[in-house]
Amino acid sequence: MNMLYEEVPCNLCGGTSYKVFYEGKIKDDPLISLDALKKDYSASSNIILTDRIVKCDFCGLVFVNPRLKLNSIIECYSQAIDELYVSQAESRIRTFRKAINLVEKYSKQKGRILDVGAAAGFFLKAAKENKWETYGVEPSKWMSEYGNRTFGVNIKQGTLEEAEFPDNYFDVVTMWDVLEHTGDPMATLKEANRVLKKDGLLVVNFPNIGDPLAMLFGRRWWFILAVHLYYFTTHTLSEMLKKSGFKVKAVRPHFQRLTFGYLVYRLKPYSKTLYTFLNGFTKLFKIGECQVIYYASQTNIIAVKLKDNI
Repeated sequence: MNMLYEEVPCNLCGGTSYKVFYEGKIKDDPLISLDALKKDYSASSNIILTDRIVKCDFCGLVFVNPRLKLNSIIECYSQAIDELYVSQAESRIRTFRKAINLVEKYSKQKGRILDVGAAAGFFLKAAKENKWETYGVEPSKWMSEYGNRTFGVNIKQGTLEEAEFPDNYFDVVTMWDVLEHTGDPMATLKEANRVLKKDGLLVVNFPNIGDPLAMLFGRRWWFILAVHLYYFTTHTLSEMLKKSGFKVKAVRPHFQRLTFGYLVYRLKPYSKTLYTFLNGFTKLFKIGECQVIYYASQTNIIAVKLKDNI
């Protein structure tokens, strides 16, 4: 196996016994370089995962194994430049304005809010508009600088663990399509627990591999991407939250808004014929910038901090 890759135990229960969930390639070419893999690591990447996906025999967590080593993953994200992601700024901000309303429905007070994996700061912009004191962490230097320069939302470049925020500091922590990218989601949730106040709110949005659409499309499900290391169900993520000192309060489907042209672009790896037809249709009728509200298997889990981790 390539030296950039490693075998990992289950992140939920620590088990090392698993069954292959979807077959994939094992990176056994010693000449594969980190530079060759960096194109995979952007927020708008639509590169289909070709690695093997396994399912833990003990707890049912689904994850990529073997996978790129954690330090290499962080290096890839830190250097990512993603102009395509920010091209959807208007649609994403409108989605996040709905999201901050959801946060305020469950939060006991409006105070400090931290967005983990803040990308270009679109959620934090929506929070700032609603008078929250905003903080973010984002590995990508380009994205974090974009967010701070454009919106002034106080994003630190790096991981949550590297930010070293004080204990019991935030009223709310959010993770919008982030946890499935992390090398150690349990550690990330425990760090979120540490920086949250008692009874503070945690909101995690994730692609739900237990959703009927995911089961229908199988290996061709659109969230099986090179950037995703973990594939949670509502059950496995709820168990992880429980182990990290949280209590689940609500589970909700997540709807978002993007332009029709961008959604057509996302089809390209799956069907070039359909992509070519729809792309031509989009240009002919000039509907590329029309915004579409859609559901695509994403789920929100809203949880509260019950206790500190020991």
